[in-house]
Amino acid sequence: MYEDCQSFVPFSHYDWTFERLGPPKWNPAAYCLIASFFAVAYWMSIELLVLVYVTFKRRTGIYFWSIIITTLGVILQTTGYIMKEYARDVPIVLTTIICKVGWVSNVTGFSIVLWSRLHLVVGNPQILRGVLAMIIINGIALHTPVVVFEFGLISRHKDKYIHPMEVIERVQQTVFSLQETIIGAIYIYHTAQFLNSGYPTRTRTVVRLLVGVQALVIGFDAGLTVFDYKNMLTLKCSIHPFVYALKLKLEFIVLNQLVGVLKKGLAPGAMDLLKSGSSSSLEERPASASRDARSGDKRVKVAGTFIAKPELVGRMTTSSSAVSSVEPGMDNVTVSPARATATAMAREEGDLIDVIGRPDNTLVQTRTVITDVERQYLGRFSG
Repeated sequence: MYEDCQSFVPFSHYDWTFERLGPPKWNPAAYCLIASFFAVAYWMSIELLVLVYVTFKRRTGIYFWSIIITTLGVILQTTGYIMKEYARDVPIVLTTIICKVGWVSNVTGFSIVLWSRLHLVVGNPQILRGVLAMIIINGIALHTPVVVFEFGLISRHKDKYIHPMEVIERVQQTVFSLQETIIGAIYIYHTAQFLNSGYPTRTRTVVRLLVGVQALVIGFDAGLTVFDYKNMLTLKCSIHPFVYALKLKLEFIVLNQLVGVLKKGLAPGAMDLLKSGSSSSLEERPASASRDARSGDKRVKVAGTFIAKPELVGRMTTSSSAVSSVEPGMDNVTVSPARATATAMAREEGDLIDVIGRPDNTLVQTRTVITDVERQYLGRFSG
């Protein structure tokens, strides 16, 4: 039946190359494949827009707007490519503009999404500035010639733009893939070291998920690059919006979980703040010596750093020394400044450790603090 159609081409002989002229030839399998990728890209993009709207209470910031722009870019690129290839009566200039605006938005926009949350795991500002500079330079250096050559292909002198376009197409795909690989490698490097450092189970789960997503992003980019070098441009253009919609959806999920962990003080990036501070007055006995060596210096110092502030200790000492408690029915008991300071420090330290969490399999023993009121009613008050 399909063989009766003049434009029918068997799937095994389907022309996916850059040199293809005219609209794609008719093949039900090829058309269904292309339509499926476009449909899923549309669905994930619309779903992500809804998720972003209901998730963010404050709709501001680079992360929020980069997700919005990248998602809209996926929709525009998909729409522009469909109109360009399958709706030939639409002006070619309009479809090219829509397609290229969408392509620029989702490619560079996705890198901005990754960069905007990189500070959660990287505390070095030089790395953050270097990554941002790389994104900007690559965007200007590669988007510009691709857009220029794309418009050259729809001009009267399109023949002289074919070869340059083939070259720059492969170059931009390779460079942008390397760019996302570098950012993903930075995520993996700075988070993998925390997998066995004694963090709570939820933190390690989120870190593993983050590493897995970055590895998956690298794999997707490698697949698109292979399609480009195999001269399967039609297939690559059909899959490209789907790939970026999927990558953006995965990054949105895992980065939001990382933010949730950070709010509880458990994110790996918080460790850059733990460079100084005294040891905890709590007596911790890890389940294994190796876990203590890895986690002790990285976690409990938060409380020590906070408590060791001279001005805080001074305020506690001053306020505590002025308290000479005279309770009804009790003898006058004066609390010494040293004891008041130690008690306040222990309480503050305990509260902070509850916030940042304790390493798994760690037994925490605290000395029972018996107040003077308890001593009196328990018969152990000595005056």
